[in-house]
Amino acid sequence: MSKPVNLVLLYGGKSGEHEISLISAASVLNHLDAEKYHIIPIAMDKDGELHLHHYADLKGCTEKLPVETERSTPLESLILNGRLAVDAEIVFPVVHGPLYEDGCLQGMLELAGVAYVGCDVLASAIGMDKDMARRIACINGLQSARYKVLSWHATANERQQFCDDAESELGWPLFVKPCSLGSSVGIHKANNSTELAAAVDDALRYDKEILVEEFIQGREIELAVLENSQPTASPRVSQVGEIRVNHPDGFYSYAAKYLESGQTDLIIPAALSPKLTTRLQQAAADIFTRLKCKGMARIDFFVNDKTDTIYFNEVNTLPGFTSISMYPKLWQETGISYPDLLDELIQIAVTHHQCRQHLVTNYL
Repeated sequence: MSKPVNLVLLYGGKSGEHEISLISAASVLNHLDAEKYHIIPIAMDKDGELHLHHYADLKGCTEKLPVETERSTPLESLILNGRLAVDAEIVFPVVHGPLYEDGCLQGMLELAGVAYVGCDVLASAIGMDKDMARRIACINGLQSARYKVLSWHATANERQQFCDDAESELGWPLFVKPCSLGSSVGIHKANNSTELAAAVDDALRYDKEILVEEFIQGREIELAVLENSQPTASPRVSQVGEIRVNHPDGFYSYAAKYLESGQTDLIIPAALSPKLTTRLQQAAADIFTRLKCKGMARIDFFVNDKTDTIYFNEVNTLPGFTSISMYPKLWQETGISYPDLLDELIQIAVTHHQCRQHLVTNYL
């Protein structure tokens, strides 16, 4: 039997999505094959401090992984002297939000010369920014909800003018979102000018730029995309999933996703016509390719029931891996088990790392 691969499971972090990371990491840890991988859990607390754990101490944690335990030890840095601080061949990042999904972590891991699961620097940076992702994705007839972007340095008068313009151009209700955040953190549905102003102020607590977008009357659709193990082949796309929200918030809010998920139905496969299903799968594959995604991504859409118009919503390059997260659930329903999915993602990461290692880095 071959020697297990040393694998760092990285989780936590200075992020509004810290708690979701702990839940996702517990699920990943318990689905990784301990005979294939020597798992090295490293947690980041909310101050960014690192804590090195023993796998055996966390194996029984099924709900969420702890940031610290009695036997965990502080780790000075993830990277020391240009190399990973622990002896490992690959990093599986189960982290969310700025610094971790936007290319910063990916760039650091590339500088350290270590394989890592998920998209590279470019795709991570583009995918994390909802505005930039839409600019690139929405071509060849694909569209998104109409929206406006506001920066943190806008004056009070400029914020007021922005809100007035959004109301007149986009109508009610409006959705306010941090531009580069996930898990519905900082998202609000505004039904009037007072709610809009409060939502704008709150969203700017989480990000330097925010979106205010029109309401799309339709169904919320998600697809999982997995890079093909043959690099030149088209990416694989899962069955289509639908999210039906019965929560009082009226949309797929943080509470609807994680705190009171019993009021949300995840339907796989979604009841759509074969033609519309094919269009959505093709759109997801095209976006994955256009954004140069690596490994995995979840692509989210809205579909207007009356017209079958597809609206691109966002791409998530490090999707959640909790027991209720759509990315692993979509693949399970498509025929790839959770452990097999993790194996495939790890192997794809190794393939990309080997490619980078063979590139010439000097020129005489």
